[in-house]
Amino acid sequence: MKLSEHLVSQSNSAKRPLTILQKSTKKKVTVRLKNEVEYKGKMDNVDSYMNLIMTDAEEIHDSKTIANYGRVIVRGNNVLFIKLENEL
Repeated sequence: MKLSEHLVSQSNSAKRPLTILQKSTKKKVTVRLKNEVEYKGKMDNVDSYMNLIMTDAEEIHDSKTIANYGRVIVRGNNVLFIKLENEL
């Protein structure tokens, strides 16, 4: 494999959603489910089905925190989107 081919394959794999999520473990995320409920917290783990384990999670509905959880497991097929929070 030529160096240019290797760099192209590396850049393509870095842009895959699952790869980005796996590199973002231990960071803060917002997860919106198909039922419009959101969870904000630290993503501890993600698997190939995009199932998530979050800690220090808040459950948010209509922009209001309705519950705080120590640990939440979110099934991937319920996820509408995952937003990575910017770290300042």
